[in-house]
Amino acid sequence: MSTPKNKTTNKIKDGLIALLETAPLEDITVTALCETAGINRATFYYHYDSVSAVFDELESKLEDEFNRFLTRTAIAGDSSPEKSFYVMFFEFVARNATLCKMILNSPHPGNNSFLTRAMESGRYKVTDMMTALYPNCTKTKIDFYYMFVSHGFLGLLEYWLNSGMKEPVDSMAEVGERVAFMGAKYLET
Repeated sequence: MSTPKNKTTNKIKDGLIALLETAPLEDITVTALCETAGINRATFYYHYDSVSAVFDELESKLEDEFNRFLTRTAIAGDSSPEKSFYVMFFEFVARNATLCKMILNSPHPGNNSFLTRAMESGRYKVTDMMTALYPNCTKTKIDFYYMFVSHGFLGLLEYWLNSGMKEPVDSMAEVGERVAFMGAKYLET
């Protein structure tokens, strides 16, 4: 059940997401956010200190969801990727498209703290997964693989988000899976 406080903070967060579609975070004012959310400034300041505080809360929620996602199994019993893992990843991005797009496209380094932490969390997940699949492979080689594939994956996400997500989630999941596993052939040598 949604409380009046939750309804108000949700309106504020939804308003910020809507504004991020057309303006960078640093250009969004409390006044503009209040107008978009349909609230007054006193109500805004009752819940938040600044527009950045609203963004920080959105980013924290996004990070929590991303970390829950990373706990899922990515490898099936036959050592092949779980297709659902890739589908779930692109569904996560699609659900959070505005925030993901803003984070990926932002030239402001402060906005990329989530991206840095997400990349590091992904690195641990992939390193563990690839070490299990390729026990004779060196850590350095696995790191090379991760850096190559993860940056390619970021480019793929950026392209997909910036082109309006025209391709369906399943198609993007297939591309991600193929790229990741074609790159994994490097670990076999």
